[in-house]
This record gives sequence, structure tokens and C-alpha cells, in this order.
Amino acid sequence: MTALLALLAGMMLPIGSGFDALLSEVKALPPSGRNAAVREFLATKRLPIIEGDSVLIFVWFGHADSVLVNGSLQSGWRRPEKLERVPCGGDSSLFFKRYILPPDAALEYQFVVDGRYGLDPGNVRTTPDGDFANSQAVMPRFRPTPWATVNAGVPRGTIDTLTFTPADTGLAPRRMFVYRPRGSAPGGGYPLAIVHDGETALRFLSLTTIGDNMIAAGEVPPFIAVFVPAVDRVAEYSGIKVRRYLNALADELVPFLERRYGTSHDPFRRACMGISDGGHFALLAPLLRGDVFGLCAGQSSTIFPDLPDTLEQRVRQGPLPPETRIYQQVGRYDIISGKHHFPEQNRKFATLLALTGVHHRFVESSDGHEWPAWRERVPEILRFLFKPL
Repeated sequence: MTALLALLAGMMLPIGSGFDALLSEVKALPPSGRNAAVREFLATKRLPIIEGDSVLIFVWFGHADSVLVNGSLQSGWRRPEKLERVPCGGDSSLFFKRYILPPDAALEYQFVVDGRYGLDPGNVRTTPDGDFANSQAVMPRFRPTPWATVNAGVPRGTIDTLTFTPADTGLAPRRMFVYRPRGSAPGGGYPLAIVHDGETALRFLSLTTIGDNMIAAGEVPPFIAVFVPAVDRVAEYSGIKVRRYLNALADELVPFLERRYGTSHDPFRRACMGISDGGHFALLAPLLRGDVFGLCAGQSSTIFPDLPDTLEQRVRQGPLPPETRIYQQVGRYDIISGKHHFPEQNRKFATLLALTGVHHRFVESSDGHEWPAWRERVPEILRFLFKPL
């Protein structure tokens, strides 16, 4: 009830102010007089328009036959939505669409103007460090994590580049990247995070910068992170090669890292981290190879049917060890398409995990299926996985 009242309060605006007042004024004018009123109004506004805490209005003004918006809000970029059109003079039109959002939402989008995708020309804010350049709509209570900012006074770790060649010839060799915090040395017994999607995750997750800052601040102990790509992503993360690939990581890569970098021998100081299909693989790791991986974090995980089935089979063998930690996060505006409904499927799997009594955290955040959204959760994930209870 409190959350609903706060949402309604955020929508309340003085009568005669805001975008509704502009619409009333414009519609009362003849088309030849509307341009000036729209231009005068938009000259004082930042786009997209945000009113109160929770009202987001996408606005596009100019010459076009149709304008659509596509992005996080449209079922994870799956269903573009048409903006309402108000004709103005000189072949110009005012296009708009209104949404009610959580006050802490941060979402990506583009406009589709007469069939062509592009950034919002009125919005100077674009997605920070994403794999695609998109416009970003940020609600008033969104606060980006400060841990992802490079701090000149913080010692920075190093990145080694190595090749991992599994003994299983059905699994291809792959280039991996190893993050070592400043001052790490063999024999340190460091916690280990194996991060899936390899170089892409290294580029867009900011885990090394976040790690440097949090280690320096004493928020987490020094840890080693290994960014490993899947060469055959579908087969290795969710298909016929899952168990073979997981066994290669558990039986070959982990012992190698113990020897070379002094990572911990304790499975409850070893984590698998992944997003989307990689999140599916990460969540499977403690269920199939809990002897090696006692920790995991899956973000926007694809919940294929084998995941709840594997959980059920694992629970039949006995309770998961109490030291197991499973972090699960999904966006409220994640992918909804065909057989995939990421928010609902992740909620259902979180419920199943809760019934096992395992140490589990489920987060439903006000964002979508995008790297900047996943990056925001990294500090919380590192604390959850590596900070002593």
C-alpha cells in the first residue's frame, strides 16, 4: 500500500502544468499555430520528459509519418510501440507516448522514425559502456554505482591473457583473460570467479574496476576473476555440451588456476557468474558440480526446463550444503518473447530455490536485458559471493 501511495504521489502535478497542459493548449490551436507553442515548451525541457517520480513521456517533434519507440520497455526490444501523433503546421507533428515506471528505473531505447532506427535527438544521455549505443531514460531515484568509476588513487589489478585448451577434443580452445588484484601472489588462497562470455563481459561489466575499488576499500577480499568465452555458446551454455564444458572447467581449468594463481581449494570460495544463457550455465554449476562450485550468480538468466528439473534431481539427493550461495537477478523489463518470459520464469525458479532453504538472494531490478543494467548489480554480487557471512 505504501509503495502504491508513493507512486500516485509521484504522478500528482499542479493543474495547468506539464505535458498535459501543452497538449490541451496545442489541440486548442489551429494547426498553423501549434509549432511555436511546441517549440517554446520543448526549449525548456530535457527529453524524455519526466514528471514527478514516475511519469516518463517519450517525445519526438518534426516531420515524419510515423514514430515508434523500441527498447527495454517494449518486452526487451521485442515489440516496438507507436507514439501518438498531433499534427502541427508546416508538415511537422508532435509524437508522444507516456509510461508509469518505478522511480529508480534506468532503461534503454531508440526511436523508429519512418522505419529507421536512431537515437533520441533531444536526449543527450546515451547508454554508458554498452555493446550498442542507445538513448537512456533515467528516472529521478536511479543512482549509478560509484564503484564502477576509475579512481586514480586506487591500485589497479592486471590482466593476463591465456589459452585454455580442454582435453575433450569436442570443446574448442579459447582465449581467456585473468584479472589479478594488485599484490596478489601464488599461495594466497584467493576466492575465484569464473565469468562467462569472456572478452565481452570483461569490456562491459566493469568487474575489474569495481573489484579494484572494493578490494581497496575492504569491501571484499582480494579475488581472482577469469573471463572465459563459450566458443559454441548455445551448446555449451544450454545445449548438448553443457555437462562436458562444465566438467572441463571443474576438472581442468580450476586445478590449473590453483597451481598458477594460488586460488582457493574451497568450493565455497569459487563462483560461476553469467548473464542470459551464461546465467543459465552459472545457475547449473552448483547443482551439477557442487564439489567444485559452491557459489554462483545468474543475471537475466534464461530459465530452460532443464534448470528446475536439475534442481529437483539435486534436492532428491539431499539438501544443498548450507555454505552454498546462489544470487539471481532479473529486470522487470527483461525479454518477453515466444517461450521466453524472463521476469516470470526467474521468479518461479527463485521460488523453487527458496523452498530448498539454500542461501539465496533474488533481485528484481527496474531495468532490462542490457550490460549497463547488469553492471549495476556487480558490487552487490561480489559482496554476496565473497564477503564472509
